[in-house]
Amino acid sequence: MAKAAMQVTPEEARFLRRFFRLQALPWMVAFSIVAIVAARMAVPAADPGLQMQVAEAKAVMLAIRAENAALRTELDAVGQRIQTAVDRRLAAVEGRVAAVEKRPSARAKDDSAVGPRIARLEERLASATTSQETVTRSNLSRLKDLEVRMQHLEGVGATLPAAPAP
Repeated sequence: MAKAAMQVTPEEARFLRRFFRLQALPWMVAFSIVAIVAARMAVPAADPGLQMQVAEAKAVMLAIRAENAALRTELDAVGQRIQTAVDRRLAAVEGRVAAVEKRPSARAKDDSAVGPRIARLEERLASATTSQETVTRSNLSRLKDLEVRMQHLEGVGATLPAAPAP
């Protein structure tokens, strides 16, 4: 069953508003203040040393972030230097192999040390686990080409692929 709305005259409405403001509102404010004070007293104050520890932890985190950024910058610089050094050394080796290939009389000299050196170099490249692993592995095809060319010089008789551009 629906409740009927209460019919109030304008004089009664003014009286009720005034009565509420004078009688009930001060009590509600007082009870609210008492509830807030009771809640504050029930919760103990934070340890003053805790704020110092939080501030120290934030300072340490900022120092670590700055150091991390510096290390990343340094690592990127080292990576760029490694890439250029590897390219330069591979180009030098390719040049030496090309020079040896052009001299037919020097084809069979020192064939005892070339194979083990290439095997060691390939082993080092295969076991690379640094951040420069992809850079190093991209040069592996150039090293394989050099190995085939060296085998041809040693007389193994493999087909000679074209030299890559440096």
